[in-house]
Amino acid sequence: MSVPSHRAGRSAACALAAVALALTVAVPAAAVDAPEDLPAPTRQQLAASVRVWSVEGSVRTLEAVATEGDQTTISLASDILFASQSFELPPAAAPRIGELLADVPEGAAVQVHGHTDSLVGPIPNDELSRNRAQAVADVIAAERPDLVLEVAGFADTEPVERENPDDPATYAANRRVEIVYSG
Repeated sequence: MSVPSHRAGRSAACALAAVALALTVAVPAAAVDAPEDLPAPTRQQLAASVRVWSVEGSVRTLEAVATEGDQTTISLASDILFASQSFELPPAAAPRIGELLADVPEGAAVQVHGHTDSLVGPIPNDELSRNRAQAVADVIAAERPDLVLEVAGFADTEPVERENPDDPATYAANRRVEIVYSG
């Protein structure tokens, strides 16, 4: 007796599905026989199997320092300092900001400027930039009471980089607090 072709097709499909299912079932590790007589890898083989990754250029640092003439600008990345839509500094920030002020001459006039990107959140950008600058200025006043501080928030009016919707780093570059002094 011959089997109609549509039944043969279904039978073959069922058989293939059963084989595919059997192949996808994981075999317990204990069931795999590993050869015990493999030689230990050499130092060269181990060294060749390790890929070295450099963090340089991959991780944003807290600050960048630039000097032009007698004016120095310390630019603090606010993405690292502040949580999104926040102007509260973490306690660990104060000692590092204090270290950055080591070269500021005694009694110098220091400008603390807050900047944001152009994106608007629940806190208006002018308020956010001003409050972030003030938070950094409060740390500076505690670390260096000899300095004369001027605090201002500029929101997104002074970008350092043109924002590109396809590159979030361009927005991040504009979110910063700058400490500017002469001397």
